[in-house]
Amino acid sequence: MNELQSYRNFWKEYTRLGDIISLLHWDSEVMMPDDGREERAEQISQLSSLSHKMFTGDEAKRHIENLHNLIAKNPPEAIPLRRELEILERDRNRAITLPVELVERFSKLTNLAHGIWADAKKNKDFKSFEPTLTEITELSIEMAECYGYTTERYDALLEGYETGAKSNDLENLFLHLKNSLIPIVNEGKSYSSPFKNPIPVEFQKAFNDRLPGILGLPASASRLDISVHPFSTSLGSKDKRITTRYHVTDPLSSIFGVLHETGHALYEYGLGQMKDYPSPLTAAVSLGIHESQSRLWENQVGRSRAFWEYFYPVLLKEFNIYHYDLPFNDLYNYINSVVKSKIRVEADQVTYNLHIILRFEIERDLISRRIKVSDLPEVWNSKMKEFFDLTINDDSEGVLQDVHWSGGAFGYFPTYTLGNIYSAQLFHHFLATHESFWDDVIKRGDMSSLNKWLTRKVYSHGRNLDPKDLIKEATGEAPKSDYLVRYLKTKVQEQE
Repeated sequence: MNELQSYRNFWKEYTRLGDIISLLHWDSEVMMPDDGREERAEQISQLSSLSHKMFTGDEAKRHIENLHNLIAKNPPEAIPLRRELEILERDRNRAITLPVELVERFSKLTNLAHGIWADAKKNKDFKSFEPTLTEITELSIEMAECYGYTTERYDALLEGYETGAKSNDLENLFLHLKNSLIPIVNEGKSYSSPFKNPIPVEFQKAFNDRLPGILGLPASASRLDISVHPFSTSLGSKDKRITTRYHVTDPLSSIFGVLHETGHALYEYGLGQMKDYPSPLTAAVSLGIHESQSRLWENQVGRSRAFWEYFYPVLLKEFNIYHYDLPFNDLYNYINSVVKSKIRVEADQVTYNLHIILRFEIERDLISRRIKVSDLPEVWNSKMKEFFDLTINDDSEGVLQDVHWSGGAFGYFPTYTLGNIYSAQLFHHFLATHESFWDDVIKRGDMSSLNKWLTRKVYSHGRNLDPKDLIKEATGEAPKSDYLVRYLKTKVQEQE
């Protein structure tokens, strides 16, 4: 088994390099002075190049050949390696499929595109971004052709974010969701903020600092910081970093940011406890599954009545507010408010998925050449009218609002709604076998049973199962949007 140990050592070195890159990214968002940005970009680029060469180079190829030979001999120790080798080869084959020249063109263009997009958004002028986005789209199509696909070109790009996802399957999954959501959105009520005065950041921090630990993320293996955009990253099996942002007039923004990012960190922490960590199997299976973990804690738990019955007195104390200045029902209604918004990142949990489905339909047609880049503003505005009965006044609040396409991230958007679908299905089946959960939350803030269930059903599997198979194994059913629809209907019905 010397070949196996050699391979394990190689993978540890490869993983450590990735952790160092993640640390540089974390530092650039949390601690780094602004003047260090240019050199930091060069540092990350150099290490990323080393990582790519390590994964696609001859040494990795030799380890794969050795694993094939080991499995062929069929010793008992090699049986679990079959899935690991399958994943390793699949990832490496995708990484080496693209010509270096194409990767360089794409990287250079998307780096430049961010600034062009930002200026276009600022000036509310899609025409100034159109040539760049056209070139990005053509390069993305070229990359999809290199990757290959069976049915539809867009599938090749989806694969990079959600293993095994197919456009037709998503269309069927999302169609039921879209048709169900539009009437639910129309029934929802909007509530104004119950906070009468600004809440100092230090008050919010005092409340937020206790949340990760209560959800189950050990303080000895994590830290919470401030950044412009909330995010979560993993720097090793027992080093999870999460961030949030603070607004004195909107204290709930930081709270739900912490809940969301802690969900991501809990998944990564669970993966870090798997046997043989690190390996190709001890990683997140997809962005959709990753998002399901953040959405589950943020929405199913964090927007529940039980959660706030426990945390309401804590919030009053930390925010230095009297209950008559912040009545519970006013707070709870606001937390579950439904508002038709033109902007995705401002959308509530009910309307959010319609924003994602709109983008999925558009980019699928774009990559399939059923529409052109020049058509995007008109198509976008038409769908906003269809989905929300809202009129888009300018490109900034319309087709230019998201950064994703400037980075060529076609296929990323669907994972947000897949995460919501997965989370609702997982949580429904958890509650079916844990009837005392809400009582435990109300009385003691105890959510350990959910953490243990997710560890057993999701975290401990890593990439041993593809996303659809993981959901079916955990719930006994293939992914379906019924549970998300049922959950959102209930949230609207309980509005006062």
